[in-house]
Amino acid sequence: MGVDTKMFIATKKENILEVMPKVIKAINEWQRFELQTASEKAGFDNILQFLFSSKENKDNWSNGISNINTYDFGSFNINFRFNGESRSLFITHTCSNDYSDIYDGEKIIFSLSSWGESEEIMMFIAEAIKEFGDIYYTHNDCDNDFKQI
Repeated sequence: MGVDTKMFIATKKENILEVMPKVIKAINEWQRFELQTASEKAGFDNILQFLFSSKENKDNWSNGISNINTYDFGSFNINFRFNGESRSLFITHTCSNDYSDIYDGEKIIFSLSSWGESEEIMMFIAEAIKEFGDIYYTHNDCDNDFKQI
């Protein structure tokens, strides 16, 4: 079992249909900003030149989200590549009993392996969805030290 960076938003599970597009847009914007920065740093005029200039660049980056997987629409995995990191953000709205000692109500939970840019990614997502409710965050789910942000 690994260490995850976790976050949840205190909101009705039905809001998943409004939250998901905001999360997708936030990840795409963050990812493309980082990709543009790497492209400019490497001396390229645009991100497509950078991506297709080498197999390494193409393997290490995605131009936004690579794919979204779900089995039953109760949980989702959003996958993307960033600077050599293959990332998978897990989102569920079916586990409202989790973290009930912190917030006893409906929630949407986000989980991302705690390495690389996990905190930056989660903060970018939090900013995009804060209109839906209070957000609680922990960088290390092993300590269960959630803070309201």
